[in-house]
Amino acid sequence: MACVPDASPLIVLSKIERVELLPRLFGKVMVTPWVWDEAVTKGKAMGAADASYVDWSAKEFGFATVRLTPTEKGLAERLMAEGRIHWGEAGILSVAKQRKAIAILDEKEARTIAVGLGVAHIGTVGVVYEAFLHKLVSYDELIEFLEKVSKVAWVSPDLVARIIRQAGEVGK
Repeated sequence: MACVPDASPLIVLSKIERVELLPRLFGKVMVTPWVWDEAVTKGKAMGAADASYVDWSAKEFGFATVRLTPTEKGLAERLMAEGRIHWGEAGILSVAKQRKAIAILDEKEARTIAVGLGVAHIGTVGVVYEAFLHKLVSYDELIEFLEKVSKVAWVSPDLVARIIRQAGEVGK
């Protein structure tokens, strides 16, 4: 199943240098123009090293830049009018819904809307945990990644504790 990441997960995964987990877990990575603008174009303009890493990763792993179809654009406009989300999240949700992809989102409001739309979704921490479940990273790497993610983005301590507990139950 393909994925459509928001800028925040791309930026966080680039800060811990694990953007490659997206194509390894989901195959095709589709990036909307708004996400590219936020994660790469604006990031490079600010001199953010992670923006260059996202750009490199996109080329290295063949990320697809997608344009919204008229149907997707209409759904995105409706989502923006009804919810408290911006173009980036609305575009991600509409592309994920129409193309049956998983949305990679960290913002609570967008995740709530994803549930209402029936769109499969996961957050940045979930990506790292899924990588562990698929044996792409070891238990020790999972713990290291959780520590790194917690240093570059706010992550609920309860979520981190739950992930560590579940990973321990699955087995090191």
